[in-house]
Amino acid sequence: MKYILLAVLGIIVLLLLIAVIRTILIKAKYDDKKSAVSYTPEEEKSYAEALSAMIKIPTISSRGNTDLTEFEKLHEVMAEHFPLIFSKLEKTEIDGNLLFRWAGKDSKREGILLMGHQDVVPANETTWEHNPFSGEIIDGVVHGRGAMDCKCTVMAEFTAVEELLREGYEPPCDVYLSTSVNEEISGDGAPKLVEYLKANNVRLASVMDEGGAIMGDLVPGLSVLTAAIGIVEKGYVDVKIIARGAGGHSSTPPKNSQLARLAAFINYFEHKRPYKAKMAAPLIAMLEGVSPYLSFPLRLVTGNLWLFKPILTLVLPVLSPMTAAVMQTTFAFTMCGGSKAPNVLPDEAYVICNLRPCVHQRADESVEILRKYAKKFKLDIEIIEKREPSKVVDVNSEDFKYVVKCVRDCYPNIAVTPFYMTGGTDCRHYEAVSDNCLRFCPIRLNPQQLAAMHAANESINTDALAESVKFYKYYIKNHK
Repeated sequence: MKYILLAVLGIIVLLLLIAVIRTILIKAKYDDKKSAVSYTPEEEKSYAEALSAMIKIPTISSRGNTDLTEFEKLHEVMAEHFPLIFSKLEKTEIDGNLLFRWAGKDSKREGILLMGHQDVVPANETTWEHNPFSGEIIDGVVHGRGAMDCKCTVMAEFTAVEELLREGYEPPCDVYLSTSVNEEISGDGAPKLVEYLKANNVRLASVMDEGGAIMGDLVPGLSVLTAAIGIVEKGYVDVKIIARGAGGHSSTPPKNSQLARLAAFINYFEHKRPYKAKMAAPLIAMLEGVSPYLSFPLRLVTGNLWLFKPILTLVLPVLSPMTAAVMQTTFAFTMCGGSKAPNVLPDEAYVICNLRPCVHQRADESVEILRKYAKKFKLDIEIIEKREPSKVVDVNSEDFKYVVKCVRDCYPNIAVTPFYMTGGTDCRHYEAVSDNCLRFCPIRLNPQQLAAMHAANESINTDALAESVKFYKYYIKNHK
């Protein structure tokens, strides 16, 4: 037994020694050079003014509303700021959704597509410091709904193409600009544009949409700014969980009523948390990407997943809601309904559960787990909406590597990593025409700006906006 223990101890020491040596060899890939792009104060001012003009048009999307009046106004503003795009490029408009084709030298090659959305969420919060549709520019910051999500992306992409057209540049392959009117409500805008591309046999080398950005504190212990390039997004399922039974007067309540069963189920499911955590490939790629930029103790763990993956699988889900979300299917009970009167027992009551399925426990499996637990409380479920997680982009593909190169050239001395997205974008629809659907907006965002997504006081810095214009321009111009 003594020799067995010594042998086990020796193996542990050897493994740790190997891990330490590997950690020492993992070094940050900083580029000690100037950015490949620059901009003038006049350009920064004009970019901010263009975004401001777009923000002033309240293109709020809502379910059931087909009025495109505000979007038509936005198109007029865009045509004013991007006259060459609207006059020289092939334009396709389908129910307010816009697609522009810039013919390249070789149109037989697979093209590239830059995209975003025109619509914004409502701005009903009472804590706005500036009118959400004023587009005010104060002290180098553009304020308003859509400043970040995501009129800044549309403005930057269109400005980059407009400047290249003005310079007489001719791209080597076709370049597309795509922008939908109802992304915020998971509408049919992007699918309509994709169907048009499919009907015209268009195949794209890469697609770039909103998603990850350039931000700090991407993972605990990461102190440098990080360009997070989204390579996958989780699925989406809305499930109605229904309790049925006899109704009646509230003065003679039965035991185990409809609402009581729903409440017991919610409490049980919240505590049970039945979805399994796993270090799936996208998360592994993300941790390996940030590992060189972490302190030595954290780098020791993240840089040696072959050894520490079981420990991280247990620890990461409890660190924060964000780390839990990238490791497992998440669920949230968001809506409920019952009787229409306070003194009447409902014969039917319900709650809505929103699931975000992960790549290793997809929508059907996640729903069946929910169904199994609901049966224990004599509850029925109905699926309202369901979509699977997106495909995972190959981080070893030439197109992904090219985006990484452009980021390193334009933003030296920051970390660059693949990113596991917990939210949804229009980008997923374009998987029908491309294997490289990337979710990345080259915008520097501070924590306050990230927290303002779909909330009050949305804003973007004018210098970050100017950088993003030049990034898209560099990306198009250097595409081989």
